[in-house]
Amino acid sequence: MRALLVSLILSGASIAASPNPASAQAFMFESGTSLLAKCRNKAPEYALACTAYIVGVVDGIRKDSFIGRGRPICWPDKMSADDARRTVIAYLERWPDQRRGPASVLVSVALNDRYPCRK
Repeated sequence: MRALLVSLILSGASIAASPNPASAQAFMFESGTSLLAKCRNKAPEYALACTAYIVGVVDGIRKDSFIGRGRPICWPDKMSADDARRTVIAYLERWPDQRRGPASVLVSVALNDRYPCRK
């Protein structure tokens, strides 16, 4: 089910971003693969780049939710940058088949997986 959800999200991203979805992929600054490589790198500047990227995505998603343009999120209000980083790394390591997708989508999917909304 998770793979289907991510597949649908990722295919929607490529359709919206390209004039001819059959011949082009969505542009992305960061893929799950490149983000995980940064996060695994032991050099401090890579750890900082990893955390900064994830925090930026989280802030963007929270902004969209705040202004009413995003889907509801049920993440902790006081989630730390380290917690978000650990959550994303664990998700990317657990689901290697999804790493080719946009990292921004995968950050959202990872956090929604860990903190699902309960009805």
